[in-house]
Amino acid sequence: MNVYLVVFDWTTEEGSDVDIEAFDSYEKAAKRFNERIKEEKSDMSWAHDAFDEDDNLLDGYDFDECPPDTRLETYAYWTITNNSNWQMRDYIVLVRLEVK
Repeated sequence: MNVYLVVFDWTTEEGSDVDIEAFDSYEKAAKRFNERIKEEKSDMSWAHDAFDEDDNLLDGYDFDECPPDTRLETYAYWTITNNSNWQMRDYIVLVRLEVK
């Protein structure tokens, strides 16, 4: 049996934390993974400042992603860092674990 985790590891000047959510299907986890990204790109997060209106990355930020593939149930991640303030970092990952 597999369990699918969406892990949100974040750091700001005010603090840091890790949120872990578990799901019984990759589809549910991928949906939550994408919701987390949407939340981070909204004005409720510092990360929205890293993108312009057309969703292009602005100068001063490092960004990388590997989107989920529901057909292959691949490892997925989304990460962004503010280059002028390394304390500003978001890392969202979707992983599959086998439970025996």
